[in-house]
Amino acid sequence: MVDGITPERVREIVAMADQPVLRNLLITRGYHRLTLAMAQVLGEGDFAWPIFAVWASKQAGQFIREEELGAGVSALLAARMPAALGSVALRAPIRRALAQIARHVMGGNTIVFAELGEAFAAFSAAFAEPAGRTEERLADVVAQFSEGPSLPDVVTIAADGTLERRQQGGQTMIREALAYYYSALHERRPAVRAELVLLANGLCGLHEQTRLQPYIAGALAAPLTELPGAEDGPIGAALAAMVRRAATELMMTMALPGQVLRLGFDLPAPPGQPLWPDELARLEHPRLLQLAEELGAYEARERGLGLADRVEDWLQLGGPEVQGSGADDWSRLGDRMRYIFEYFRSRQRDASLLASPFSAEQEQDMLAGRVPVGPL
Repeated sequence: MVDGITPERVREIVAMADQPVLRNLLITRGYHRLTLAMAQVLGEGDFAWPIFAVWASKQAGQFIREEELGAGVSALLAARMPAALGSVALRAPIRRALAQIARHVMGGNTIVFAELGEAFAAFSAAFAEPAGRTEERLADVVAQFSEGPSLPDVVTIAADGTLERRQQGGQTMIREALAYYYSALHERRPAVRAELVLLANGLCGLHEQTRLQPYIAGALAAPLTELPGAEDGPIGAALAAMVRRAATELMMTMALPGQVLRLGFDLPAPPGQPLWPDELARLEHPRLLQLAEELGAYEARERGLGLADRVEDWLQLGGPEVQGSGADDWSRLGDRMRYIFEYFRSRQRDASLLASPFSAEQEQDMLAGRVPVGPL
């Protein structure tokens, strides 16, 4: 096992409610350690879902610390509404809106780690040794998760602005994903193995994005609920639109090692690589094809592309990219999952994502209970 990331450690990190910034940093680090643990179990050809969670959690940290979002709002206001930027009366409402956005992102970041972090900690520990990779042990791991459909959390805002949340539904998708990861352990055909891992990754992604729906929608709705006159006054509405735009732009930006993805645009190929790894160039697994169809993934979607997109795709103008994959509205589950599935497929074998999200010095500070100074 890598660095003792156990289910108990996951629960310890989740319980750090009084240290939200440090908790997010430890969640991000925890995902990285789980990535390495799963790579040891699966082998380093195909990477499991935590490798993508590392960079999503790191992005969430920018909201939780409120630094980049605040800077983005200030820049937009300076350019479009300089009077609002200097208004003493609007400072507190703007701060409240930013805090409410941060609470929603923080809530989503925490609930996903609590659930899937524990799942991957249990799986990587159970199957660390080849001799223990048995159907009986798989049944023990899967039994930790409940039957039932994936459903959005129920989230309400208390009088003091904090979030009250309740999980509903079940975890059948997680159970199914763990079984496919287990099948991949015993599969020696590279393309079949890659499809099994992609299927498991896609199911984890769909489950967590379903649960995250009220957190993402709530974060983007916060400017309308927190800023005065946002619903009925032109100034308030314009101000709310500015804050929402800044939040949306930050939420739809994903910084990866060596590349920044703009999620509202079509997914580009990894730098210096083909759009799809050879093992995933053609999908054949029936359950994977069903999932791709449900999510509107590339082959299933091609019939609906416009002529310009089709011509650009055929000619590969501007470099290879997944035509029509860009999300129009990140608050819509379907838009998110269409992009996320293609992202998983294109980068499942991209070893550059194994890079540590923090320096050794930053990790030392975090493990000592301190938030590191400097850029995070």
